[in-house]
Amino acid sequence: MANPSGMSLGRISGIEIEMHWTFLFLVMISLLYSIFFGLFLFIFIVLLFAMVVLHELMHSITALRNGIKVKKIILLPLGGASIIDLDEVKPEVSLRIALAGPLASILLGLFFGLLAVIAPPISLQPFIPLMLNQLMQLLFLLNMLLGVFNLVPAFPLDGGRMLKSFLAERMDDLRATKMAVNVSKGILAVIIIGSLAYAAYYPGQDSSNWILIVLWNFIIVLFIYSAAQAELENAYIMKYTSTLKVRDAVTKNFITINPTTPMRELYKSILKSGTHIAVFRDAGAFRAVTRLSVNPFNQESQEILSKTAREYSVEIPSVDYNAPLPKAIKKMRYEEAPLVAVTRAGKLVGVLQSQHVESIIALHLPHEMGDAAESRN
Repeated sequence: MANPSGMSLGRISGIEIEMHWTFLFLVMISLLYSIFFGLFLFIFIVLLFAMVVLHELMHSITALRNGIKVKKIILLPLGGASIIDLDEVKPEVSLRIALAGPLASILLGLFFGLLAVIAPPISLQPFIPLMLNQLMQLLFLLNMLLGVFNLVPAFPLDGGRMLKSFLAERMDDLRATKMAVNVSKGILAVIIIGSLAYAAYYPGQDSSNWILIVLWNFIIVLFIYSAAQAELENAYIMKYTSTLKVRDAVTKNFITINPTTPMRELYKSILKSGTHIAVFRDAGAFRAVTRLSVNPFNQESQEILSKTAREYSVEIPSVDYNAPLPKAIKKMRYEEAPLVAVTRAGKLVGVLQSQHVESIIALHLPHEMGDAAESRN
């Protein structure tokens, strides 16, 4: 099934590159702008796109060299994200992975800076409205900004992850995350105060320029704040669900079917059973049919009903019945899977649904946090 959040751009070194729809929107806006006002903005976005890919590739390649799985790279308007399986990864390895991106950007920036000094002023028009040395200068600035900005110790930037990894070597994960998030919020306060001071006291400025700068700074603040809060919430979940097992959240609200079951028969079985999940095993992997909305008067629905379950299924990960629930949660997030097969001695005994797991967490978390607060008092 297609990923609704982005568009796949292919693979580099076996790593899928995906453009998030917000980044795609930025590219389209810059292209429209360039049609009326020149190509510079579009070229800037394309070069930024290329440098972000290289930055994220260094994270991913470092992870692969340390035996860690990498699912994909997602390109976002404020940078990129490498989807890396960091389950049970030592803090020093996480530190190396986080450092790899900024270090690569800074070294690449220095390389382009050297080329800018020695490159002759050759015109690159009509393809690029720049001189060769100007292009090298732009690449120097892009990489240095990308590298230095990502060293800022605030989530979700690499600097924030480096700070957390450094602290996690000296304390438990939750305390390390809390301290890193507090540093992030302190940096955000500095950005807000600095932006307001710039808007209020900087003389002789074009109002459109400072409004754009202040607005952009506040977008960055909102982005970093929401990411930091999400990181902290995740740390709380990992800490206070550590006593739960997969068996505590498993559900048997599904049916098992044969891979060759016609979709027309499956539709009848789902209506009869009252569930919307059908699971089967095919070539050693678990697969599921989880979305089946059929309109009998719709031609597309008739085509679906004429297929088999195998043709209309997606592969889902599996987890052991007695595994810690936090491990299963990490797997669901890494695999981007709303459904996980639960096995016991190799046999399918249930499924984990993201909505059901979230309900278990919502019920369990306040109780555990309350007990922890009482024990401290």
